[in-house]
Amino acid sequence: MRILPRYKVRDVAGEDIVMVQGRNPGDMTTVIALNETSLYLWNNLYGKEFEQCDVAKLLTERYDVDEATAMKDSSEWIATLQEHNILG
Repeated sequence: MRILPRYKVRDVAGEDIVMVQGRNPGDMTTVIALNETSLYLWNNLYGKEFEQCDVAKLLTERYDVDEATAMKDSSEWIATLQEHNILG
């Protein structure tokens, strides 16, 4: 999987956000605010093919978390991106 190139992180009023346009004319635009960890993952994975284990590895390298926690957290991060159709 990879983060689709049409999505970019923007700094708006000091917040790092990704804007996701609605798929249908009546759909609203969704704004996703990235916390420090999400931004770290985004910056390290943007433009690259990756798997869940790659996300988990980044988490264990930077943060004091065990592999099981990193796998759980990476699964949740990926699920959020998939929910908003940010991954291809």
